[in-house]
Amino acid sequence: MKIWPSALFGIALGLGAVAPAGAADLGSGEWSMKDGPQSMPLQARWYLRGDLGYAFHDDPDMIEDGVFTASETSIDDTWTIGGGIGLYFSSNLRGDVTVDYRNDAEVSGTLDDSVIGPGTRTFDLSSTVVLANLYYDFNRNSGFTPYVGAGIGWTNNQTHDGVATDPCGCTYTIAGATESDMAAALMVGASFDLSGDRGGHGGYGGSIKDGNIATPAERGLRLDVGYRFLYLGDAATGEVLDAAAVPVADDPVIEDIHAHEFRVGLRYDIW
Repeated sequence: MKIWPSALFGIALGLGAVAPAGAADLGSGEWSMKDGPQSMPLQARWYLRGDLGYAFHDDPDMIEDGVFTASETSIDDTWTIGGGIGLYFSSNLRGDVTVDYRNDAEVSGTLDDSVIGPGTRTFDLSSTVVLANLYYDFNRNSGFTPYVGAGIGWTNNQTHDGVATDPCGCTYTIAGATESDMAAALMVGASFDLSGDRGGHGGYGGSIKDGNIATPAERGLRLDVGYRFLYLGDAATGEVLDAAAVPVADDPVIEDIHAHEFRVGLRYDIW
């Protein structure tokens, strides 16, 4: 798990290398201001984004007391909401930083064995996810733009008080807890231009006129529809407590949480 800071540093270095390269392109090429009116790409454009999503999950692994494994585990579907700020590095490459809140989803598992005997474990899980993302846009200057992307970052997984049972029908309280872990994502989707004609440059063009660089093209609004595979690491609960609040078992742990999210959102150019 400790490799993720190095991965984040690598992405930052990559993004830093892209921006100067884009800026250098503005000063090179086959035109100059003396050549009269011509088109040129802008260096970059910032955008804001907001997203809603619906997520379902692969069945996770669940352990208790460090050794006992649960069978028939599941995490219910849930809704997500988030937003972020991004930057276009070129007509094809962009990146953003996003923050998403994942609403409570019920986690359940049936333990084959444990200190208190076989039984069910049920509790809720919510998460806050922060990702640094990089995307490649295909066919950028059209109204329909497919893309692929990847992201890496951090998640805060929070479990809430739950219930444990044993073969005798006794019930126990599972205390909630918070755990932070690495997060990672793979994305595929498409955006649709909602702003109409933007000078044939998809919002990234300007022109040279009378020796001056024209103002940026009109701000754009895009509908974004996509799929995201999300890795959320592990989540832990507190101890299992009996009716007198005495711990009787170590915390159940959910390992390697995977989510499949279908998302829709808007991106709005702010510069």
